[in-house]
Amino acid sequence: MSSGRGIPGWVWIVALVPLSIFTLGVGAEVGTDSLRRYVGATPAAEARPRSSGGSESSAAPLTGEAADLSSVMGRARQLAEQWQREAALLGIEAVLHQGRIQTQAGASAKLTFGPPRSALPPRRELFVVTYDKTGINGIAAAGQPGKALPEPMCAPEHVLPATAELGRGPLRLRYAFDDDERALWFATPQDDPQQLRVFDATDCRRRGTVVVAPRPRR
Repeated sequence: MSSGRGIPGWVWIVALVPLSIFTLGVGAEVGTDSLRRYVGATPAAEARPRSSGGSESSAAPLTGEAADLSSVMGRARQLAEQWQREAALLGIEAVLHQGRIQTQAGASAKLTFGPPRSALPPRRELFVVTYDKTGINGIAAAGQPGKALPEPMCAPEHVLPATAELGRGPLRLRYAFDDDERALWFATPQDDPQQLRVFDATDCRRRGTVVVAPRPRR
């Protein structure tokens, strides 16, 4: 077989083979380079599930200024892990006003941790993290650890909108077990602890009924 100009067809085939190989090589290199750029441009956070402890906000300074509780929870977990890996969460207490720990008004937060669940033999020690106008501080202390709480999946900021009926003053928020060993958020007005709102720490739904103790008549 030959071309219209008398050049044999096998000559064209031999000439086109190197060009085809070069084109494929360039295409593969361009594809690889594009993939590198895409992977490099993809934020690492997209490959990691977000924790309930406020991992994004844990970069806040936390040097004594007003702060949200999730930020404090994230930093407290970091400090507890430095104390003992897989430290168990035992409780959270905080006073919030307008959704934040207003340290300049004397508000504070306290998170208590214990040894890991797998610790053998069991140890009588605690790690207490506090946040107030002096900043965030963690200290080991003697004590009898209670039952470990699961990490709350419901962030405290998701509970606060449902507490608007309790008034606009400071709110005391606590994470603990109830009598049936359910992990719950407990919210009460700081100036009226007789009122109580209880929220599921998994899905933020209100649990049970509102408890209002009768007030004595004047």
